[in-house]
Amino acid sequence: MRDQLKVIGFATVICLVCSVLLAVVSTGLAPRQARNKANDVKGKVLQVFGESVTDAKGKICVTPDELDSMYSERITGIVLDAQGHKVDSRTVDSLTAQEVNVRDKASRLKTFYPLYIYTAPESGAKRYAIHVSGKGLWSTVKAFMALEGDLSTIAGIVFYEHQETPGLGGEVEKPFFQDRFKGKKWIADGNVQPFRVTKPGAPITDHSVDGITAATMTCIGVERFLNADYAVYHRYFEQMKAQD
Repeated sequence: MRDQLKVIGFATVICLVCSVLLAVVSTGLAPRQARNKANDVKGKVLQVFGESVTDAKGKICVTPDELDSMYSERITGIVLDAQGHKVDSRTVDSLTAQEVNVRDKASRLKTFYPLYIYTAPESGAKRYAIHVSGKGLWSTVKAFMALEGDLSTIAGIVFYEHQETPGLGGEVEKPFFQDRFKGKKWIADGNVQPFRVTKPGAPITDHSVDGITAATMTCIGVERFLNADYAVYHRYFEQMKAQD
């Protein structure tokens, strides 16, 4: 019995020591993890505007200082609520660091919508990036979509987080699919058009792209959340135009 108590006591001490060490390591790494998450989002935002901050595999290829400098010089932003109104008490940076990568579970309503405004370093021309996300087949799919100054023409899209099936729905992150969105438009004759992700081989318009073979449910999900999220941002865009 005494030997058994010694074993139990020893195991208890080991467990307590390991728990304390894990807690210390977790606490110590938390700031670095938060910075890495924030930098990843900053890199994706710059990437969707065509800035060369990532390599062929989508990994950030500039230093953190270079990334921060480029982001602060070229990106400003605001946060909208679910009705498309500006939320004065929030900033894009705080949303980026704290919520964009962990929000929008499929079962929850979205609360905040970050809008990123890009100013070209030479011409001063402005473009805009919206954050879109929603349920695919197996997971929440997230992306940034860049719009030209007309707030209609798609300049690019970067799908950056998902857990869809590799080789099927997971192809949303591949350049061949993302490139299909470039030059497509949301608005015709002053009205927002439903954007379609069609079955491969279906007729293509200015407001649709070819989907991914054998990834029907993922494509349906992408189509659904693109339209739902753009509708929120469009309400704010209309306010912008009315103020010009």
